[in-house]
Amino acid sequence: MRYLRLVILISIFGFGLNTAALAVCCPGGCVDNGYGGCWRTGTNNYCAPASCSSSSGSSGGGSGGGTPGVAPPSIIPYCPISYQTSASRDSATTQCVATLSANAMFWGCLFEDDAGRAEDQRTGLTCPDRQKALANQCRARCARYVASLNYCSDTSAEWQRVFGDIGGFVYGSARVDLCGPRLRSSFFNRVGRSRPQRFTP
Repeated sequence: MRYLRLVILISIFGFGLNTAALAVCCPGGCVDNGYGGCWRTGTNNYCAPASCSSSSGSSGGGSGGGTPGVAPPSIIPYCPISYQTSASRDSATTQCVATLSANAMFWGCLFEDDAGRAEDQRTGLTCPDRQKALANQCRARCARYVASLNYCSDTSAEWQRVFGDIGGFVYGSARVDLCGPRLRSSFFNRVGRSRPQRFTP
């Protein structure tokens, strides 16, 4: 009889240990699936159990030491716009045009081809002046690029979004000749410069 009582006590004590050992603490949004793991609430999708000693999630299967709690809210980064005043946007836009102009003059004039030289002759402009005039027609795109920037922006991605359709794959690159209409020929430039002013008595 004493032996039987000992067996019963050992069984009860052992069951209590196993229950504690099998206790599962699930993170927030998950519940105990009854098999030593966790499922996402309302689904059969597995999610890893959390440590019962440090988990702030819900305790799933008995008193495993987990402390019920609420998961901390996700932190939304603060991303103010980069240029908050009209003056700063104008300055950044001018810098954008200057960068486009410098790159266009370097690559367009250093490796100028016959078509480029023909355009120089048609417009009556030197290669650098022609590239500068073409880059200035990109001002509206530069203004759109500047307005889209904030402190969390991927500047390369924004540049590609605004200039990608005209070859702008890295900051400062683009085919400036595609920003606006074809430049006027030298004939119209001469006429505009030499048109006499009307005298009003």
